[in-house]
Amino acid sequence: MSVTPGVAADAPADRAPERVTPQATAHTIPDLPSVLEHDRRAGIERVIELARWMVLIFAAVSINIPYNPTGTSDEVNLLLGIWALFTLATTIALLANRLPTRRLQYAMLALDIVVASGLVDLTGGFQSQLGIVFYLVIIASSLRFGLAGSLICASSISAVYLGVGLLTGAPLQGATLTLFAQRLFLFMVIALISGLLSREMIQSRARQLTHTYELEAVAFNELREVDRIKSDFMMLASHELRTPLTKIKAWISLMQDAGDRLPASARDEGIRELRAESEHLARLTDNLLAIAQLESGEIRLKTTACDLEVVVRDTISRFIESADRTRFLVNIAPEASRVMADPERLALVLACLVDNALKFSPDTEPVTIATRRDSGYVLMGVRDNGRRIPDAEVDRVFASFYQVEAPLLRQRGGFGVGLYLARQLVERMGGSIWIDNSRARGNTFVIALPAHV
Repeated sequence: MSVTPGVAADAPADRAPERVTPQATAHTIPDLPSVLEHDRRAGIERVIELARWMVLIFAAVSINIPYNPTGTSDEVNLLLGIWALFTLATTIALLANRLPTRRLQYAMLALDIVVASGLVDLTGGFQSQLGIVFYLVIIASSLRFGLAGSLICASSISAVYLGVGLLTGAPLQGATLTLFAQRLFLFMVIALISGLLSREMIQSRARQLTHTYELEAVAFNELREVDRIKSDFMMLASHELRTPLTKIKAWISLMQDAGDRLPASARDEGIRELRAESEHLARLTDNLLAIAQLESGEIRLKTTACDLEVVVRDTISRFIESADRTRFLVNIAPEASRVMADPERLALVLACLVDNALKFSPDTEPVTIATRRDSGYVLMGVRDNGRRIPDAEVDRVFASFYQVEAPLLRQRGGFGVGLYLARQLVERMGGSIWIDNSRARGNTFVIALPAHV
C-alpha cells in the first residue's frame, strides 16, 4: 500500500520507461585488510627514510666540519656517498608510491650493515661513535620486520660489531668487553622500544583507518541508496506525468476530430476529464516545485491567522471532478477553526492528505476531516477507511520518495513525496504531523498547528 498522492499506476502510457541503473553501484569499496597493510608499510618506510637522511646529514657534518683533509675522511665520505645514492633511490621509489618488496628490504638491511661496519672500521672500531649511530638507525629501521625481527637484527649487528671491532686490532680485555656489553644492551633496548612503538603505532593507525573505512562505507551505501531512489523517482515521474498528459491529448484529439458530431454528453464528459486531469497535473507539479524549494532552502512561509473552514472548502473544490463532494464529511469545531499558518502551504498539505485518503479508500467510503482543540494547538485529522498502514511503516511513510508498495508492483500512482512534503511544511509552520492507526481499519493523519487566540 502506497501512501503518497499520484495517479493510477495502470493508466495508459506511450511506452514503459527504461530502468536507470545508479552509477554509484559501479564503484567498489577497497578491501580493508589490504588498505591497512599498505598504509602500515608506507608509514614505516617513510619513517625509516627520514631517519636515514637525518643520520646521513649528521655524519657528513661531523666528518667535514671542521675540515680534516685526511685519507680516512675521504674514504668515509665515499662510503657515505654510496649510502646516500642508495637512499636517494629508495626515497624516489617511495615518493612514486612503490614500496620495497621483502627481498629488497633484506638487501637494504644487509647494505646498511655493511656501510655501518665500514664506518666502524674507518672511525675507530669499538670507540667509533659515528658507526654506533648508524647501527642504532639500522636497528630502529628493522621495525618493518616486527618485534622479533628487530631483536634478531640487534643480535646480528652485535655479532658483526664485535667481529669488526676485533678486526681493527682492539684487545679483548675487560674494558673492551664492558664497552661491548654496554653497546649490546643499548642495541637490544633500541630494538625492543622500536618494536613496541611500531606495534602501538600500527594498531592505533589500524583503528583509525577502520573507523574511517566504516564511516566511508556507510556514507557510500547511503549515497548509493539515494541514487537508486532518485533513479526510481525519475522513472516514476516520467510515467506519472505522462499519464494525465496522455488522457488530455486523447480527449483533445477526439473533440477536435469529431467536432460537432461529438454528442453533448461525450463533450461534457471530455470537459470533466480534461479539468480533472489538469487539476491532477497541477497538483503533481505543485508538489515537485515545493520539494525543489524545500531542498534548495528557498521556500518562504507567510504565517498568519487561517480560517480552517475556508482552507478545507478550497481544498475540497480541487477534487470535485475526481470525487463526489458528498464523500467528504467535514466537522470544524468552532473553538478549533483558526490556526497560525501559511494558508497556501496549509492548503497544499491538506490536498496531499485528501488525495492520499481518496486513493486508498473504497469509492463508496467517505473521507472525514475534523478538528478539535487541544490546549494551545488545533488538531485536524484526515481519516480514510482504506487498508491500515502496518505499524512498521508508520514512520517511514513520511520519508522522501518512499512508498510502501514496490514502485513497479503498486496499484496506485504517485511520486512518493506527498507525505514527505506535508511533514516538512507542517514542521516549518511550527506544528507536527503523525498517523493514528489505532483502528482496525483505515488511517487518520493528524496535523497539530498553533491555535490562533
